[in-house]
Amino acid sequence: MEEMAKKVVYFKTNVPYSVSVRFSSTDNQGYMLDRKQPWVAVPSEGLREFKMANKRFLMDGIIIETGEPSVDWDTPNALVDEDIDELLKNYLKLKSTVAEVTSIAIIAKILERAKDQNKSGKTISLIQSRLDELSENEEMIAPREMRGVS
Repeated sequence: MEEMAKKVVYFKTNVPYSVSVRFSSTDNQGYMLDRKQPWVAVPSEGLREFKMANKRFLMDGIIIETGEPSVDWDTPNALVDEDIDELLKNYLKLKSTVAEVTSIAIIAKILERAKDQNKSGKTISLIQSRLDELSENEEMIAPREMRGVS
């Protein structure tokens, strides 16, 4: 049996610092609104309790009601095999795109495809240097720091 979609109301932070909201007056844990996650979805059946628990924040304009936030991001990291193959055909486009990519996994994938297609040393070198640059900025976790998790 299909469950009906629950209606929700969205609230977002309206200040440049983190704010902790509560879903009801008895909610001891709450939810943190910050720069990474500036909005929260409140089910319509719990809207009254949410508003009562966060009355001061609402009255002072610290949090405000908003429309549904967009979750469609435009990212240079979303490259599929066909995109990579097209990039490898055009060195200048490859050079500008590789500079924008921030995902080590995607750069490694581009490098692997370039090697599979026997691309020039100049192309391989460009991709490898970007991979090295991203790898040195990435904090690697050593196995001893994982405390038994592998």
